[in-house]
Amino acid sequence: MTPSAGTAAQPSIHPRRRTQPRFRLHSLAYVRLENNNGGIIRDLTESGIALQAVSPLQPGEEVALNFDLFSPRVRIESRARVAWADPSGQAGVSFTDLSPRVRRAVRDWMLIQMLTAAAASGRDSIFSTADAQLVLSPAAMPAIALTPTYPRAGEIQWGMFEVSTRTFSILVDTVVLICAVLLFSITAIAAMGGLPPLPIAATLLMASAAILVAVYHLIFSDFLCGSTPGKRLAEVATSVDRSEISMARFR
Repeated sequence: MTPSAGTAAQPSIHPRRRTQPRFRLHSLAYVRLENNNGGIIRDLTESGIALQAVSPLQPGEEVALNFDLFSPRVRIESRARVAWADPSGQAGVSFTDLSPRVRRAVRDWMLIQMLTAAAASGRDSIFSTADAQLVLSPAAMPAIALTPTYPRAGEIQWGMFEVSTRTFSILVDTVVLICAVLLFSITAIAAMGGLPPLPIAATLLMASAAILVAVYHLIFSDFLCGSTPGKRLAEVATSVDRSEISMARFR
């Protein structure tokens, strides 16, 4: 059976369905794409972003992207597939190899932004002033809005204390060197069959400590292994997602 001449064929329309709620960014966030392309993020979710690209993308195209979210900082590097795109450069991409840890960090980042926005809007609500019709007792006070706090830049949170990255790296390197000197001393005493006289023991201890310090700095110089274990641990400690530190207070 053929359609009549007066009946026009209706094109099939596939609306863009969002399986997860998206968070609209209120500040500029730049995304870097491959082939010297880039753009601005319009909104995001834990599984993808919508962006305005400089050069239009093609639906189904595979691209590599990376971008940063701030307050707290979250670094995203992933392969992505273009779910939809138009000639003006607007597109939606979905992450294809995002790790569960980074996906959780993005989800926590969105939650922190929503909590911060709710706290800011609450300060301007009708409940922020002590209206005579709303106060139940003379002792009633407006609610205090709590905002998450983070360690200062260049500081490492260590229990109730904050130490600088330099102090932390020096402390770790000192502990490593002390352990090396002690191990060398125990080995030397076992090899000699006993503890030598005190002057000789002190001289050997100082000489071995100086040699181990020199060898340690030579091994972890720019020409060989690079940064010392203390510096590397400090870098790892400062690069941990602050969102995880903040979200622990809400769990």
